[in-house]
Amino acid sequence: MAQNNRIFYACQAVAFRPMGDGTAASYVVAHGVQSVGITTNFNLEQAFELGQVQIYENIEGLPDVECTLEKVLDGYPLLYHLASMGAESAGLVGRSKERADCALAIYSDGQDSVNDGGQTKPSTTVYMSGMYLNSVSYTISTDGNATESVTLVGNHKEWIKFDDASQAKTINKTTHTGPAGFGLTGGNPDYPTAYEGGSGGVQRRENVLLKDSIMPESLFGNLCGTIAGNANQTISDTGNAYDTSSKMPKIHVQSFSVSTDFGREDILELGRKSPYFRAPNFPIEVTSELEAMAVSGDFVGAYEFGDPDLFNTNASGDNTSEEYILITLKAGIMFDMGANNRLSSVSYGGGDAAGGNATISYSYTNFNELTVVHSGDPAWTGNGGTMNYSPDQSGILLVGL
Repeated sequence: MAQNNRIFYACQAVAFRPMGDGTAASYVVAHGVQSVGITTNFNLEQAFELGQVQIYENIEGLPDVECTLEKVLDGYPLLYHLASMGAESAGLVGRSKERADCALAIYSDGQDSVNDGGQTKPSTTVYMSGMYLNSVSYTISTDGNATESVTLVGNHKEWIKFDDASQAKTINKTTHTGPAGFGLTGGNPDYPTAYEGGSGGVQRRENVLLKDSIMPESLFGNLCGTIAGNANQTISDTGNAYDTSSKMPKIHVQSFSVSTDFGREDILELGRKSPYFRAPNFPIEVTSELEAMAVSGDFVGAYEFGDPDLFNTNASGDNTSEEYILITLKAGIMFDMGANNRLSSVSYGGGDAAGGNATISYSYTNFNELTVVHSGDPAWTGNGGTMNYSPDQSGILLVGL
């Protein structure tokens, strides 16, 4: 293969496999990836001594490798799930323990895709082993595609150039094989599985299934105080923002996002330079943001002695209470933030003389509760894995398909 003149989106692909699995066949190529970035920092610590101004030694510590990826939600497995294929449980605890090998493969820039021209392996691969999930976020808005952003962290990165017919190379007694492309032949293009399965293709605003979602009660201030759901909601209270008679939304949500950061901490030991584990810093805060079109006020009161409506409840003396948030997409994807989300801020703005509409932004937080459910999850028993979702989550997931 001739030397590339450049690298652009059509000649690079990202793949994952469980940590330590050295076979090329175990790589799973991520589809719908929009961007990838890799940053490496070499941590230096200086030692000086009495008697001279010159540095005594510039000590190199452990390198930090960070890989940030973004993809559209398209029915293919999520990056979050590809980076935690062996998870024992679906929540943050189970996902945070897993490690993965991540490879960015570079192919010829003279072909239409990574599968054209007889390419079965890349010419160059950057191989990052033992990567941990460090942060994850999802965004759905009225303008644009639904997206996923994931950051992985680790301490090992290796560039490998394959220059022989076998497309395998041994470095430091380890045999490396680059990931194959999408597994397509004959120049066939790749398509979203949601598109092929009739679930809307790349997910957008119209693919949010309000009838299978739960909006927080405080959001219904937009309905002049009308409470559309039940107090003390459970996962069975789906559809509280959906009018079954008119089959229209009860509120005009403009955007939704959820994010969390594992805040990992190195656990070190004598006799070893690298950490034996990069532990997530529990409790982990999960933040959900919802923006809605204002048709009245936000109707969220702030009282010195607490909201009178909450007197004689578990939240007596407070202005807010725990609320359930759950969002379901047509492509078999569900974000379950649980029933312990607390409104942390609300802001009203817009509709000024320069134009535009007034909107209300709500921010909710919980700790340790985020389960991302997907029919394409490699760890799920439905796909040959060993992990189960809860019966309620599985029920909503199947409805959404």
